[in-house]
Amino acid sequence: MPRPSRILLVDELKRLLLERRITYAMVARQLKVSLPTVKRMFSRGQFTLSRFEAICEMAGSSLAELAAGAGERAIPVRTLTLAQEKQIVSDPVLLLVTWLVLNRATVADIVRDYRLTEQEVVRQLIRLDRLRVIELQPGNRVRLLINPHFSWRPGGPVQSYIHERMLRDFLASHFTGEDEQFWFHGGRLTDDAMASLRRVLQVAARECAAIVDNDRRSRAPRRGAAFVLALRRWAYGGFEPYER
Repeated sequence: MPRPSRILLVDELKRLLLERRITYAMVARQLKVSLPTVKRMFSRGQFTLSRFEAICEMAGSSLAELAAGAGERAIPVRTLTLAQEKQIVSDPVLLLVTWLVLNRATVADIVRDYRLTEQEVVRQLIRLDRLRVIELQPGNRVRLLINPHFSWRPGGPVQSYIHERMLRDFLASHFTGEDEQFWFHGGRLTDDAMASLRRVLQVAARECAAIVDNDRRSRAPRRGAAFVLALRRWAYGGFEPYER
């Protein structure tokens, strides 16, 4: 088996064991081998076929089902399905944990900053794992299964929630704070000008994302922040009575 394929299968098996709360010690007893032997098999990704199938059976899966699950997780998604987004916005706690995890928060970060226990956070992470948004790994580590250029569905449940609640709350400010900025400009523009603005905003969005990613390495204190980049053809309805 090619090494990348083997790694994907082993990772999927680890995920299943974690979800079923099956420990390496339990696997060792089932296979009648020592615990260090089991740990070595998983760390090196080296199993006999019979042992691998036996562990799959312990996790309530078959090798074929495991391969199918690993294949799905190997392809980062750019957009969630309508059903996935509906589930996320249906539960405020799940939405909160989703928002934080997409911003690379760890379980320890969430427990420290919010009134949630580790068990409550892990419960939501398991739900996100089942929704194929993340892969929950041993030690409650999280691997995102979404594309780096992931976006919510246009007009979908999450984007609607953002527009109706989060943006309204975000814009309810005069932006006069020391570290606040607000620009709002409009006019009558040609198609060429619109295309140029779109390119500029795309570059700005990538640069902002890079700044956020690099900032995750800092150990300095953090506070919540957000920024918005938007562009569309638009004219204020309040001016319509005066148009010719």
